[in-house]
Amino acid sequence: MLEAQRTSLKVTQELLLLDLGEVRRLETQDGPALARYVAVLRGQMGQCSRLGRGFPQLRLLRAGVPPGESLVYVLDADPLEFTLEEGVLRLPGLRVYLEGPPPFVETPFYAVLTPGEGP
Repeated sequence: MLEAQRTSLKVTQELLLLDLGEVRRLETQDGPALARYVAVLRGQMGQCSRLGRGFPQLRLLRAGVPPGESLVYVLDADPLEFTLEEGVLRLPGLRVYLEGPPPFVETPFYAVLTPGEGP
């Protein structure tokens, strides 16, 4: 698992925030990404837009998280419904694989932490 002193997890009813401690390479359902934070916001899929109160970047800023360093997922699920076991952070519809690629991906949304340090 990732070094405990470099990672942290914050969870509320509206936000799950995984801080990787530094910008890291990730593989996602949409391709490669660089991010320090993996954020899961509670909301309805497909309702994000550039304008309005539900805009994910504004919600991250209000939580003190820099949007430019964040990989953001908006799920119609309670962020408190997560489990973390054997290097996998599980939420309904999302898996974050912290120890590298799995044999197969279990959900439509995923992020795989690329082994190694930094970008």
